[in-house]
Formats: sequence, structure tokens, C-alpha cells
Amino acid sequence: MEMRDLVALGDKLLDIDEPKFRQIVDLLEQMNDHPDIQRTIAVIRPRLVELRLHRRPTLKRLFCDPFEDLFEALGKADPVPLSVIERSLMNSLWPLVEAEVGKERMRAFRPALQAGPERKALTEAFWGECAAAVTTIAQGAVAGHFSEALDLRMNPNRTRALADIAVLLSIAPEIMELKAALSPKPVPKLHGDHIEAIQTIGRRLSRARPESLRIFILLAASRLTDPSVLLSGLWDMDLGQKSTDRATLFMQLSGTVVAQIEDRSRSWQDTPASDRMAVADLALDLVASLDATRAAMEHSRNKEFDQRLKQVRNSVHTMVKTQVLQDADAGIVAAIGALEGGSEGRAQLAQAENHARALRKCATIADTLGLRGELREMTQKTTASLTEKAQQALGGPAGSTRTGYTAIRMIELIAGPAEANKIMDDIMSSGRR
Repeated sequence: MEMRDLVALGDKLLDIDEPKFRQIVDLLEQMNDHPDIQRTIAVIRPRLVELRLHRRPTLKRLFCDPFEDLFEALGKADPVPLSVIERSLMNSLWPLVEAEVGKERMRAFRPALQAGPERKALTEAFWGECAAAVTTIAQGAVAGHFSEALDLRMNPNRTRALADIAVLLSIAPEIMELKAALSPKPVPKLHGDHIEAIQTIGRRLSRARPESLRIFILLAASRLTDPSVLLSGLWDMDLGQKSTDRATLFMQLSGTVVAQIEDRSRSWQDTPASDRMAVADLALDLVASLDATRAAMEHSRNKEFDQRLKQVRNSVHTMVKTQVLQDADAGIVAAIGALEGGSEGRAQLAQAENHARALRKCATIADTLGLRGELREMTQKTTASLTEKAQQALGGPAGSTRTGYTAIRMIELIAGPAEANKIMDDIMSSGRR
């Protein structure tokens, strides 16, 4: 199969059977440096992650090891890093690093890809030379200007990312130690051994490379299910700093955490209106992050952060009210009447089920958002309308059993199985009288 044939497959590779997919990945790996192949791999990367395919070691992959946790999230369940590095930036950067280090020197590092007694020393030397190369490249990349070498416009995030990559490569052995301690990713909860590892490595860096502590902590946070959770334990961690340095680091990281929460709170505007569960999931995640961040900031008492978090809460309140509560009863009940509408009716029913699940999910955060009364009223109103539909369909000879059971199913999604069973029993009992 020629390269153009592989590239032409594009996103069709996401749907082919697994054995063929693995074969094609092997072929793509052999031509990995070609820009078209890189674009194809970017398309199929979510499936690569899902299947956890073991990909052949390369110097480029070894280069990425210390900072790969900061690549933008691929899957819905992946943690969003607090300091994102674009894969496109890394793909543009790697050829420049190769050129800066030199072909002969790069060739000398290839044994680092195989097991052997020299591997550790070679790997650390490789990261050290790459760090120096990225530092040199970063000095020529000016924010606001187009970089001919990287073929990218250098916005502040990209210049910051280049500096972060250089620092992370320079402390790569400590980063790999951290990754081993906070494993497997994502870590759902910080335990004592996790905190001890962060403190031990952090104290070492505090003595040798104090300027690296900020990005070190951000990378540690990126290995957690909710990165903002690390902030709540940070104040009490002993990282070997003076109290003023600790307070400065805490404020820097607090600002980063709050800015990310703000960005995520704005992202709901890009969510399709039909996907109410995506809105509910985002709302729950944001409320959890808000709670963790507020608890952490008891130490700082920063009024600016308090105000910004309050605005995020108001945004989540609006999101849930307009995207989940508003007109929920009309949309859900209308779908019951569209059952005979073929594929369009099935699609409408699927959206209604999605909406019903979102309604129930948001009940867990309704108090926090000040929506308890509105959510209870909407739940009761929708359940009452569905109960009426079920009674009409199941309680008389002219009714539709399918419509009735679908209405009961929708009640179960909204109010739980106990309430659905009770309503079903009442309908069946009234029918026997």
C-alpha cells in the first residue's frame, strides 16, 4: 500500500476492524516523519489511545516523554492539562531539535531506545542536549511574530510552551520519577504516597532548579482526574521553600487553575444543543473544580479570585438553567408522541433520553447552583406529564403498549427506578379494578 493510499483512508481508519487497524498503524509508523502521515496519525490518535497500542520506540517519542502529559486532551474523559502544549508545536519543533543536536549525535543516542546498561545514561544525556537545543530555538521565537523555522505564528501560549518544554527536558529524570509515582494516569485521588513523592522530588528541585517548581507542579496536576485537586493540598506541602516563595508559587498556580476553570465554563457555548448530557457532565466537573479551588483558597483570601470563581458559578447556573432545565418537559414528552416517526422519531427519542439523564444528573449540583426549587418543579412537571401519557397508553384498550412503556422508561431516567415502579404499579392496579 502506497503512502497516498494510507493518507486517503483518513478518518475511515477509525472504523475498520482492529487487526487491520494495527497493521496500518505499523505501516504509518515506518513513515512517521512525513507531514501527511503526521496528519493521518493525528486523526486516528483517539483510537490509538483507546486501544493502548504499543508503538515502536523512536527518538521523537523519547523526546516527548517528559512533557507528553501536557499535550491537549484527546478524549472526553482525559484530564485537561493546566498548561497545554499543542501537538502541532511539538511536530514543528522536533526537526529543529534534530538539526540543532546534529545527525551524528542523534545517531549516537539510538541505543537509548533499547534495553541495556547504557540506556539510563544515554537517555538523560539525550534529554539534556534536547533541553539546550529547545532553549536556543525558543530564544528566536518572539511572541506576536511568525516563526519561519517553526512555520507557526508565535502567540504567548506558544512561547510559554517552548520555555516549559526546555525546562521539563532539563529536569526529565525527576519528571519520569514523578510519573512513576503518580501512576496509572489519571489518578482519581491524592494519597499519602503520592504527596510524599511530590514533596521529595519538589524539595530536590527547590535546591537545584527552583524556577522549575511551577511547571513541575502543573505537570503533576495533569496526571490527576481533576487537576485543580492538587491545589487544595499544595499549601501544606513541604517543597523546601521559604514561606514567601511558597505563597508566590501558590498564587501563580491559583491564577492558572482559575483561568482554566474560566475557559472550561465558556466552552459549553460550543456544545451542541442536542447533547444535554455533555452539558451536565461539564457542569458537574466545573462544580467539583470550584469546590476544590474554593477550599484551597481559604489560605490566600484573594478577593479577585473569589470574584472570578463567583462569575464561573453564575455561568454554570445559566448553563444548567438554559441548556438542561428550560423546556425539558416539552422536549421529553414530545418525543413520546414521535415514536412512530421512523428514523427521525428514534433520533428525537434518543435526544429526549439524553435530556432526561442530564436532568437527573444535575439534581446532585442543584443546591450548589441555587436551582433546587426550579429543578424539582421541572422534574415533577415532566414526570406528571409522562405519567399521564403512560396511563392513557396502558390503561385503556385503544392505547399503545410501546408508548406506555417508553413513558415509564423516561420516568425511570428522570426520577429513578423506585418512582417509575410505583407509577407502573398504580397504573396496573387501576386497570384491574
